[in-house]
Amino acid sequence: MRRTLVWTTVLSLSCAAAAFAQNVGGGGVFPPNEVDQIKVDLTIEKGVKYLKARNADHLKIFQFINRPMSHCELVAFTYVHADVPDSDADLKALIDDMIQRQLAATYCVSLQAMVLEEVERVKYQKRILQCAQFLVDNQSAQGWWGYGSPSIFVDDVTYDLPKRKDVASGGGVPIGGGAREFQLPSNGQRVKPPVKNRIKVVKKRDGEEHDNSNSQYATLGMRACHDAGIILPPNVIDLSIKWFRDSQKKEQAQEEELVEGGVNGPEVPKGGTVASVRRKAMPEGWSYTGNAHPAYGSMTAGAVGSLSIWDYIKDNDDGKKRSWKTDKDIHEGLVWLAKNFSVTYNPGPYEHANDEVNSKHQYLYYMYALERAGMLYGTEVIGAHKWYPEGAKVLIDTQKADGSWGDGTVDTCFAILFLKRATRSLGVATYTAQQMRQGQR
Repeated sequence: MRRTLVWTTVLSLSCAAAAFAQNVGGGGVFPPNEVDQIKVDLTIEKGVKYLKARNADHLKIFQFINRPMSHCELVAFTYVHADVPDSDADLKALIDDMIQRQLAATYCVSLQAMVLEEVERVKYQKRILQCAQFLVDNQSAQGWWGYGSPSIFVDDVTYDLPKRKDVASGGGVPIGGGAREFQLPSNGQRVKPPVKNRIKVVKKRDGEEHDNSNSQYATLGMRACHDAGIILPPNVIDLSIKWFRDSQKKEQAQEEELVEGGVNGPEVPKGGTVASVRRKAMPEGWSYTGNAHPAYGSMTAGAVGSLSIWDYIKDNDDGKKRSWKTDKDIHEGLVWLAKNFSVTYNPGPYEHANDEVNSKHQYLYYMYALERAGMLYGTEVIGAHKWYPEGAKVLIDTQKADGSWGDGTVDTCFAILFLKRATRSLGVATYTAQQMRQGQR
């Protein structure tokens, strides 16, 4: 039996909520004067130049675990969050390429759904529906995902165009044909059109089980599909939640405290002040394939974000329950991250390199997962650490002269996504829980 969480509200923050400044990436916040935004912006600009100089290479197909893949989707997702205009020729080339290819691999399909939902979720809703069909058909009977394989049911999805003149509303510049091209507002946060077309996807087959890495990216893709108006099968949601809970590594340790604070923290009691909260929980994390191996950073951070997403979807996005805030498994994962916190290495024994401890293996993959954990749960601190200012400083200092990080394209994308705080926080949607349940249009 897992030990029950004990909640105790203590201490008052020395800074009121008004003292926090909006960040222009994923809608998060961080205290002023802790991040040199000019340095961050210049670092991101240099990284984007590195990627754009190699844009043709991102279109190349390579075989990985007998699946055709490319870096097209990851780079496109990075461009979008790095404020590359939708009209940019390099971004358009990547999007045009990926929407014409067969949906064949979990990582690529998930990222494609994320790109299309962010760029124009109404215009590309049918393609996002096809991504959803691929993902639900590749979830295993146990609830997790592997590298994926094409589903014959993707091409058979039924899609009816919404019967209205405009495909979007809420501002923008008319460009003909009833569509609107949406621009970034002054605060940098992309304005997304409301989704009025609700479409159910039905699972037609089971996929093969494999790992928590594919599973966390599938979860990101499913969140994008959900936010684009795709209604996911309840059993798919429940099985994924069960898998992440069952695969959490149970460690023999004393309870430790997770200190959380900031405007993204818990609700402030009536008449109270913004407060930090100390939550007692066991430090329990995740590994690649289950709880047989000790937990480590990249898998734990990814699973914290994934469970937060599934709780959000399970809540039917009514904006009230916020059950990821009270999820004990998520708290235990955050305590593990706090206990083993790092922004310079991937903490824990990396199981694909002779269990090397606290290594550089998949370090930037871990950093992007850490960003997602902080943004999705909604906290600026993990334990005693302010994850963004600490991480941003390291990434600025370790960028190479050519603008890249690590091994090149993939690591550079992960670094930019961290610096941009690219993950959108979980929040209130433009439609009701009842509409989601009933699939109303």
